[in-house]
Formats: sequence, C-alpha cells, structure tokens
Amino acid sequence: GTWAMSSFSFDYCFLAEVTVSNLQEDKLYLSVGATSSTALNKQCQETILVNKEGNSWNVSLRFTESCSKFYITRGWRKFYLDNSCEIGDLFVFNVVGDGKTTPLMCVCLERKECSEILSKYLSRKSGESSHR
Repeated sequence: GTWAMSSFSFDYCFLAEVTVSNLQEDKLYLSVGATSSTALNKQCQETILVNKEGNSWNVSLRFTESCSKFYITRGWRKFYLDNSCEIGDLFVFNVVGDGKTTPLMCVCLERKECSEILSKYLSRKSGESSHR
C-alpha cells in the first residue's frame, strides 16, 4: 500500500554511539528527548531500524519509567553485526512515524536523505508483498 510521507513525523533525531556496554546488554538507550517524539509512544513494543541501503531490522522498543527513556533491545546487536560496525561508530537515527503504526528509525544525516532511505525501504516492502 502507498501512504503519504506527509502523514509521518520527522520530529526526532538522535545520535547513537556503538559502545561495548550497549552491545553486551543488547540495549541502546535513546536520549530523554525521544519522549517528545510523536512517532513514539510508551505502548510501542517494536521499531524497525532501516540502514542507508533500505535494509531493515525489527527490534524491540521499551520504555523505562525509572529514567524516563526509551531503549532498543533484542536486535541492536544484530544490526551492529550485519552493518560491520565498530566500537565508537556513530549513527544518526531519524525517527519516522505517525504514533499509531510501528515507527521506523532511519540511519541518515538529514531529512532529504531519510526520505530517500524510506522510499527504498517502502519499495522493497511493496515488492515483497507482491511476491507472496
């Protein structure tokens, strides 16, 4: 199906650093600012990481009340391995969503680039569904 990009919010962007501890724990914490993103809500249980090539990884998304932060778990380590990352690598993730559907987190530097990544991802998804 096709949907309008305009219905999706590009309102939150965060920088993630690959560290020994977030790999060992398979947890990547988002900054506190993520709580203001309209694409994320505390009931949200998963998100999809999308790299520059438009490939995707389903990961779990959780919210911890104790420090009021979202974090990615179950899948962060796989994303790291599949993308040949190294400790110290930095990613810029642009969170895209409408607050009702599973949010996407695109690895990109700016919104224009993120729109291109999103188009690749969506064309790949529609290609998969037409093959079923």
